[in-house]
Amino acid sequence: MAEVEEVTIFIEELGRLFNEYKKCENESIRLQIIKDIHLLAEAIDPENDDRDYFI
Repeated sequence: MAEVEEVTIFIEELGRLFNEYKKCENESIRLQIIKDIHLLAEAIDPENDDRDYFI
């Protein structure tokens, strides 16, 4: 599991990515944002397999 400071940074970045996802109209970019969200989710909690929870 990531350290507390790292998790804080990852959560802040997740917030930015969620905002970008909501604003984005380009489907291919939205898919890349989802991949980034899943990557951060894995970094925050590598034991959680429920990635669909984030989108």
